[in-house]
Amino acid sequence: MHILKAGGILMYVILFFGMIGLYAAIERFFYFALKERNNYSKLPTEVKHLLGKGDIKEAIVFLNNNKSSTSTVLKEVLVYGYKENKESLSSLEEKGKEKAIEQIKYLERNMWLISMAAHTSPLLGLLGTVTGMIKAFQSISVHGTGDAGVLALGISEALYTTAGGLIVAIPCMILYNYFNKKIDIIISDIEKTSTEMLNCFRD
Repeated sequence: MHILKAGGILMYVILFFGMIGLYAAIERFFYFALKERNNYSKLPTEVKHLLGKGDIKEAIVFLNNNKSSTSTVLKEVLVYGYKENKESLSSLEEKGKEKAIEQIKYLERNMWLISMAAHTSPLLGLLGTVTGMIKAFQSISVHGTGDAGVLALGISEALYTTAGGLIVAIPCMILYNYFNKKIDIIISDIEKTSTEMLNCFRD
């Protein structure tokens, strides 16, 4: 509370953005840890075997046991081909692209909140630095350089807000890039496994 008071009102705004970034980071962490934990990096051997036998229904049941993004896209493509009786590879490929795009919105959910916290917090800290220095120079103009306590008050406000903005921004930036890398890997896995599955139909 002392630091918040010393940093002025902008410290509360920085704290607010920090809480937003923390909420989004925790939500994303649990999402990737729970739902994407068993994401397929390649088409499972069981699915290849079932497709080789032409047992599409059993392949759908197998994929339905895994709730990862890759499994969801593969399952939806097979369901589309099975229910709609679509056998052309081009139609299945288009369906795969459509479902992959739909899945991306779940992968990127709340990422903009982490990005906003990472980019806004240092700017708020910089604003606090400017306003703190303005107060310091105003105190000099009123009291002169003799009152060091009044001068230090403005400078400390400037430094506290700068530090607060960086304390929020740095971990948010690290987490944003970490989650973005996981998203890139999952999208790559979706593309790779989808291509493998279509190759099974070609064979």
